[in-house]
Amino acid sequence: MKINILHFVILLSFTFSSNLTVFANQNLEKNKSASDSTKSALLKEVIIISKKISDFQTEKPSRKRHYSFLTKSPHQIGMIFDEKEIIGKKLNYISIYFDKKYTPNYIFQILLFAIGKDSLPSTLLNKGELVFSVNHEGWNKFTIQAKEICIPKDGVAVVVNFFNKSNVYTGETDRIAMGKYSTKRRFIFRPTSQNEWIIFDSFQEGLIGPMIRISVDDE
Repeated sequence: MKINILHFVILLSFTFSSNLTVFANQNLEKNKSASDSTKSALLKEVIIISKKISDFQTEKPSRKRHYSFLTKSPHQIGMIFDEKEIIGKKLNYISIYFDKKYTPNYIFQILLFAIGKDSLPSTLLNKGELVFSVNHEGWNKFTIQAKEICIPKDGVAVVVNFFNKSNVYTGETDRIAMGKYSTKRRFIFRPTSQNEWIIFDSFQEGLIGPMIRISVDDE
């Protein structure tokens, strides 16, 4: 009788252990299956988008070495940009072509004006000073890191303010190289001490002007 009871206990233990093992294996398979489906679901949710930020640049004029606009500093000279492609867009950077390499500590200032009803610069757009130095002869790129500046509906005047650094002995002046554009342009000038702008729209039929370009977000 004792042998039968012992046999029954062993049989019961084995049966319970087998069921437990099966149950555990089933749970493991379920968990594994659930884990796999979870990974699959996560992969489906991950979407990588590669978006290239594009920009629009105004016309690049061709260099004309036999044209010059000579003045003595301090003075301000600039270009008016009113292309429809730039209106309302964020200004990224300004490119200026200098006809010589200046000393490393040479600095100048960029001023950005909204165009008024009289087609002349009116309200100053940049609240802080935009001071830069020339890196080399040729095109120099200057990133506008000020608070976001968008081109107003009537356009923008990009003005370079040359400080009083002209060579008084040789008469050498600070200047931007002149170039030829494919369409009529307007460039402006004034001595820093004056308030009135002089606008040039008939210099070589308006096709010659300071070599300045701007870039805006094209979105």
